[in-house]
Amino acid sequence: MSINKQIVVTDWIKVKPRGGLFLKLTLSSDERRILRGKRLTDCDQEIIFQLPRNGKLNDGDILSTNDPNFYVEIIAKTENLIEISSNSKIELIKTAYHLGNRHVEVEIQEDILLTKGDYVIENMLKNFIVNIVNTQKKFFPERGAHSHE
Repeated sequence: MSINKQIVVTDWIKVKPRGGLFLKLTLSSDERRILRGKRLTDCDQEIIFQLPRNGKLNDGDILSTNDPNFYVEIIAKTENLIEISSNSKIELIKTAYHLGNRHVEVEIQEDILLTKGDYVIENMLKNFIVNIVNTQKKFFPERGAHSHE
């Protein structure tokens, strides 16, 4: 599909509209942090992001554009991740501490940690009493302490 006019993404929408054309945009966790610039939708339509800088892109977000008939839907990309678990809560906490100390992004769930696949990190994890499984999932790392969310 090719649209003959420049599509500019301008803001988030709270409720999904009933009509209109939805352009899907699949983004990695890193790409979901960038709120300005050119992007290519899943159907290769070029769009321009001009979103307010105080937001963040989440899986399932619907974005408005400069054309009331077009919307953009954000889809989180499946990424190569390391799933970390342990029978010991304290060992999992120590692991989270050391990952954070290295500024590694971590998604924290009830009994597991997830981080991006990286052989250096995998090698470091061998120093802890944890189970490591390579997996492919959508990645939602914790926001920084200063993000106020």
